[in-house]
Amino acid sequence: MRRIPAIGPLRAVAALLVLLSHVAFWTGAANVDGAGRLLARGDSGVAVFFAISAFLLTRGYCAGRATPPDYARRRVARIMPAYWLALVAVLGAAVMIDGTVGSLRQVLTHVFLLQGFTHESYRAFTQTWSLTTEVTFYVLVPVIGAWLLRRRAAGRTVPVVLVLVAAFGVLVQAFASSQGSPTWGWLGTSALGHAAWFCVGIGWAWMLEQRPGIASRLTAGHALLVAVLAYLVAATPLGGPIGLETPTVLAAAAKEILYGIVAGALLVAATNAPREVQRRSSTGLALASGETSYGVFLWHLVVLQVLFASLGLRIFHAPFVLVLTVTLVVTWFLADASRRFVERPAIRWGHRGAPRRTR
Repeated sequence: MRRIPAIGPLRAVAALLVLLSHVAFWTGAANVDGAGRLLARGDSGVAVFFAISAFLLTRGYCAGRATPPDYARRRVARIMPAYWLALVAVLGAAVMIDGTVGSLRQVLTHVFLLQGFTHESYRAFTQTWSLTTEVTFYVLVPVIGAWLLRRRAAGRTVPVVLVLVAAFGVLVQAFASSQGSPTWGWLGTSALGHAAWFCVGIGWAWMLEQRPGIASRLTAGHALLVAVLAYLVAATPLGGPIGLETPTVLAAAAKEILYGIVAGALLVAATNAPREVQRRSSTGLALASGETSYGVFLWHLVVLQVLFASLGLRIFHAPFVLVLTVTLVVTWFLADASRRFVERPAIRWGHRGAPRRTR
């Protein structure tokens, strides 16, 4: 299976987008006309993460020889050790700032990554609802992979089914928004509610394997242009509110679709990037940025919370550039330490006994 080095920097882009959106929200920069809406739409990085996961896992599951236990061990090794380490820091920050970690139920909910269902996240860990959604998708990957293998020669069956599932996911998202109730809030952030974003990745994996001629005609430049245009449209009122207000049904559906386009277009751009770009993505800062992306995602909010508490900054009234700079530097340091001392050893453990990859 052809390696795609540019996927690594794309992960870094997704993590940076999420970080930017949170810094803009906490400092109040998101409320600035024009530029604020562009910063706030950095939450589209979650859609990019979902599309990348769906692309790599379904493509890899179909091409690999890993048994279900091997697959499960590798997923746990990739996600949980770094997550638990960051959770310890979040609990420590909660004690330092709030004087409590909350109830035992809340702690256990986070230990087992269930906060996406309960919506009881710590302030420094609100972004991890998406990990609940991602892990739900991990459970479905063996089923999806088996279905794709059976449908290899099924003509248009796969793309038609994926379009229908994606459309249903958009409808679920719109329904959850229409309820405006915490009872249905979990549905909007669930794997079903974001099925469109996962289908983008699955669909592109299928295209590369089954329709490589068509896939190769989509240039990276054109894909980047589509991603930028979709992002700009999402930053308009069509994409709904930029705060915590409940979007209208139309806005919820539009945002889901536009973010899916952004994610899909960026994924196409990464896989079809020129050879020189792929080569550079395998070395230096580009490689390191991709490898630290998960750590950046995990650590940036706890860094923000401690920074605000330490400097006595007021939420929604803080200097954006200062907060962004400090958050980036400290988060990168912590993410790099996580990569070196936690993630790499865990990944090696998860892949023990795997055959060496020939290049």
